[in-house]
Amino acid sequence: MMKKILLKIWRVLPAWLQNILSRMIRPLFQVFVAAVIFDEDKNIFLVKSTYQRFNPWGLPGGGLEYGEHPEEAVIREVWEETGLSIGIEKLLLVNSWLPDRVGLYYLCSITGGTFGPSDEVSDFDYFSLSNLPDVKPIDIKMIKRLHGMVAHELA
Repeated sequence: MMKKILLKIWRVLPAWLQNILSRMIRPLFQVFVAAVIFDEDKNIFLVKSTYQRFNPWGLPGGGLEYGEHPEEAVIREVWEETGLSIGIEKLLLVNSWLPDRVGLYYLCSITGGTFGPSDEVSDFDYFSLSNLPDVKPIDIKMIKRLHGMVAHELA
C-alpha cells in the first residue's frame, strides 16, 4: 500500500526533482536492467508505467538491488511488473549515459505466466518500430538500436 502511494506521489513530481531525489536515494550511480522481447513478427514488447505522466511506455525492467546479479534482477523485475516469467537468451548491450547511469539490456523470451497489472505497470503490448506508443525520445533511439542488433536473428 505504501509503495502504491509513493509511486503516485513520484508520478506528479517534475523530472528534475525526480533526478535529484534519485541521487539522494542511490547516491553513487544507478544500474538498471531491461528485458528486450520480440514476437514472431519482430514487434517489441513494451509496458505502460503507472508512475510516468509523460512518455509512460518503455521496456520492462528496473534497478538492481545492492548485491543482486543483473540476470536475477531482470527476471525479478519483469515478474514483479507483469506476472510473466522470462528466459534470458543473452546480454545484448551495456550502455551508459550521464555520469551516473548504466543500463544492461538482455534479449529475453516469455516462458510462462499471465499478465497482471501491478503497482508499476498497467498494460503491455507488442509494437512495430513504425507504430511505437508514447515512448521517451531517448528510448525510441535505444529500441531502434536494439532491434537493429537482433533483426537478423529474428528472421
